[in-house]
Amino acid sequence: MAAPQPDWHWVRRAPEGLRPGDLRPRLGVLGGTFNPVTRAHLALAQSALREFSLGEILFVLPGQLPHRAPEETTLEERLALLEVALAAHHRFSLAVCSHGLFLDIVVALAPHYPAGTKVFFLTGGDAAERILGWDYADPEKALAEMFARFDLIVAERAGQPALPPAARLAAFRSQIHTLRLPADVQQISATEVRERLRAGQPIEELVPPGLADAIRARGLYRV
Repeated sequence: MAAPQPDWHWVRRAPEGLRPGDLRPRLGVLGGTFNPVTRAHLALAQSALREFSLGEILFVLPGQLPHRAPEETTLEERLALLEVALAAHHRFSLAVCSHGLFLDIVVALAPHYPAGTKVFFLTGGDAAERILGWDYADPEKALAEMFARFDLIVAERAGQPALPPAARLAAFRSQIHTLRLPADVQQISATEVRERLRAGQPIEELVPPGLADAIRARGLYRV
């Protein structure tokens, strides 16, 4: 029996994003739990937009996570926070995909973008290591299928080791790009945001403008 095709739901289309007729369209895709979205997420998106000449950044919240599920918040709550964070950014879109794997996401988004759009998935170093080093049944086939559809942009943080050399990645090195996050956001994490909220500490310097008030108004991350 064939696996079910991923479902796609738009939450926000970028006012100045990619459109039919664009020449050499380039799309960045940032998927994750966003539990909650932080300044580091936005800095990664903004840096990639600039450094790789992308026309749009698509934030994707998976309906089903391939590795873990957040317990503190619902999908709807995290979507509401993302809408607050992205409101001022005219090249940022937001969607929900029923599936969380990159290959499923790239299949689901394809009908919504111009033909020939070059896709770059944005990810952190730890997630990139997990994706590239996963114990696939046929690693060479799995990697070839991924890199036939998209490139990777891997965010580097200070003190974080580079991706380990691996013979099976040699053919795809030109499609694995690195991007150093701005120094002022390198240590920001969603985990720290949640911990501060539970401790009753301020989070304004860790999250996008307006998000701290939105989180408190909804009573999130208190337990």
